[in-house]
Amino acid sequence: MHRRYTALLILFSLSLAAGLGLYGRSLEPLSGDLTRIGWRTENDFGWTKPKEHFEPLAASLGTLDTHYDVVAIGDSFTGESPWHPGTTWPHYLAHDTGLKVAIFDSDDDMVGQLLASERFKSDPPAVVIYEIVERNLVPGHRSEPGDDCPEAIAEPAVALSPSGPTAAPERVVRPTARAWNDWPASYAAAYLTQNLRRWIMGRETTNSVELELTQGGLFSSRADRQLLVYGEDFNKLGWTEAQWHGAACSLLRMQARVEANGRTLFLAMVAPDKLTTYGRFLAAEQFRRISRLDLLAQYPALNLVRFDRGFDPAEHVDLYLPNDTHWSTVGHRLAARLVERLLVDKGALPPGLTAAR
Repeated sequence: MHRRYTALLILFSLSLAAGLGLYGRSLEPLSGDLTRIGWRTENDFGWTKPKEHFEPLAASLGTLDTHYDVVAIGDSFTGESPWHPGTTWPHYLAHDTGLKVAIFDSDDDMVGQLLASERFKSDPPAVVIYEIVERNLVPGHRSEPGDDCPEAIAEPAVALSPSGPTAAPERVVRPTARAWNDWPASYAAAYLTQNLRRWIMGRETTNSVELELTQGGLFSSRADRQLLVYGEDFNKLGWTEAQWHGAACSLLRMQARVEANGRTLFLAMVAPDKLTTYGRFLAAEQFRRISRLDLLAQYPALNLVRFDRGFDPAEHVDLYLPNDTHWSTVGHRLAARLVERLLVDKGALPPGLTAAR
């Protein structure tokens, strides 16, 4: 009798594992950070229109002992991803202009490290671009009472010498099929458990929040009327107007430090949260206008890349990846063009450059 129960238990376990493995194969391979942390499926939120990447890379990972025309310092909207190399906006900037562009991660006060380096002192880049995502702006750039807020900064005259475009990016398609030997039973079990938990509790249990859109067609995903956003995008609900102004002053102080050598132009890029960019399409009205990035534009001395000009999700499908917090290569290409436009306005690039793009 004991052997029979043991055999039945083994048979049940094998059948359950096989069933979960078969179900797991019906789930497309994970691709986005929001589908991963939210236990959602790429079948619903995975992008279906092809994207791009640069191979070989157009920009390079920066080192402090090398000269560059342009240095880009930023978070995951700028930095080189080990999983998706050659996709961020510095590569498009390097491609469009032929300039030598370097990418630095903004962790560990990279701006300070750059300014302290011997190379910067003797042979600085013509342009430093500092990027930070909106959700980290106030926490990363607080102003304390008594901190100065520069009203005018002596702007250096910079003239870059662009050349022809580098090699064009290559087409990328998201994989939707699993290898023959990929039977993800454990992932399927965790996926079902996490979604059952969300259903039982009747609320979101992860940091990946799903919101309803008032129109479809903004994404190439099957669930194109649903928006996945990072839970920390809602942090700005608690930010005061004074804190937004303080962050602008912090960026101005950074600009003054970089431009103090009289040879380097500084640009600030605040990447809008996904919640901000798609805000006007949200069915939930209380989340439509919680961003105050418009306050940064009230500081004319700040060399700010303006995402309120030509960065419209209604005009570009998959401006952000539907399954991810970040821009798609569509968004990265447009971000590079906004940088180029500002550099033209500052006289650092010739006027005909952006007209030819």
